[in-house]
Amino acid sequence: MGRSTPSGGVQNERTSLAWVRTALGLAACALLTGRLAMVQDASWAVVAAVAAASLGFGVLGWSHDRYRRAARAVCEQRPVDRAVPALLVTLAACLVGALALLLIVL
Repeated sequence: MGRSTPSGGVQNERTSLAWVRTALGLAACALLTGRLAMVQDASWAVVAAVAAASLGFGVLGWSHDRYRRAARAVCEQRPVDRAVPALLVTLAACLVGALALLLIVL
């Protein structure tokens, strides 16, 4: 069993680390998409690279904010948060992935 911390427990830390990994994956996607855009001279793909980079930075900032809010909620024994932000990030990541797939196929 994991040791419980005053900041909300091990679960909150694992969730925060998972969101940081997601942000790093999006940053890697942005770099690869930007590289493919340069090699294939596809100027529209720069949009996908910028979108992935922006989404990565947004997820990174949101994960730290969510960690603090979740730690506070656990200490106050109230529900942590809703799934709407996670759903929006998932949909945006799928859109960026579809744009990157289009770049590879075309």
